[in-house]
Amino acid sequence: MQAMTYDFGAESAFLMKPTQADCDIKVRYFMPLHETDMCMHATVGSVTALVRRGICQTSPITLETNLGSMRVDWEMRDEQIDVAVEQFLPQYQPTAPTVSEICQALRIVPEALTGGPIQSVSTSRFKLLIPLISKAVLDHLNPDFELLWSLCDRYETTGFYPFVLGTDHVLYARQFPKRAGYDEDPTTGVAASALAAYLVKYRQVTVQNGWNCFTIFQGEAMGQPSVIYADVFVEENKIARTRIRGNAKML
Repeated sequence: MQAMTYDFGAESAFLMKPTQADCDIKVRYFMPLHETDMCMHATVGSVTALVRRGICQTSPITLETNLGSMRVDWEMRDEQIDVAVEQFLPQYQPTAPTVSEICQALRIVPEALTGGPIQSVSTSRFKLLIPLISKAVLDHLNPDFELLWSLCDRYETTGFYPFVLGTDHVLYARQFPKRAGYDEDPTTGVAASALAAYLVKYRQVTVQNGWNCFTIFQGEAMGQPSVIYADVFVEENKIARTRIRGNAKML
């Protein structure tokens, strides 16, 4: 599986019979250089393939992953399969790189940062969330990857996720993973989910009880645009659930 993923040059999901009685499918996820515990766009693609091929005919589907059982709901809508993947409650790293370290790694000036919180957040894998002042700054990032990766090691996070907050819960982001076998990822559901939880926690947007839904555009700067939908359910002013939604095309 690792060798095949290296040849593919992209994150891959391998589907097999489950070992847990309460699960429908077992999934293992790989990046070109190592196995990983979760990959959201590979999950959306996998469920799409399972439904299209008639292997899974009812919703929800329960996946067995390295992180535990994961519920996935799907719905056929106008010949398109909409997939919603449950994530976990957010966790927050207590330490983060300094402004100076981030600016060196991203090759930006401090004024390119909004001054908002910089923190690693996880709903399945930790990503360092970095708020920037404009999409122009975001699109022209040219990181020092060796320094970026060393900071990921030091602060126990799996990638940098600089982002720009637009209007109406719309965001733009880029993802630079740690030693994945490629320098940038065009779509990163685990990071988008962490970002949604971060926005709710720090009240960077208007928050309501019930589902708070965000649209994240990623991959534009590298010519591979994607859109991710990240939702956070708030109950009694606390985060109670997180999920990622999306769809995929079979080629």
